[in-house]
Amino acid sequence: MESNPAGRLDLHILIEKEGDLYSALCLELNVASQGETLEEARKNIREAIELYLEDVYESGDEKEFIPRPAPVEEWIKYFKQKAQEVRNRILEKNVLNLTEAVVG
Repeated sequence: MESNPAGRLDLHILIEKEGDLYSALCLELNVASQGETLEEARKNIREAIELYLEDVYESGDEKEFIPRPAPVEEWIKYFKQKAQEVRNRILEKNVLNLTEAVVG
């Protein structure tokens, strides 16, 4: 979970087509929702996250429930898909935009 300059949280959402529905999972909070369309799934997961955070803050349980990561298998699905998207962009456009982190 990272804060962007506007002070808002950047959350990772995994959306999967499951039969006739799209399931959506917030990876940092392990909050899930679904929808009949991709847009509905996006709208519903946003609402589910907002309700979850509201409940956690009202009960004073932030330290226990934020973050509450989804299982590692779900994170792996997310990052495999992101890696494929990057690979496709590189192959299609042959453009590199490098972001680095220097450790040590």
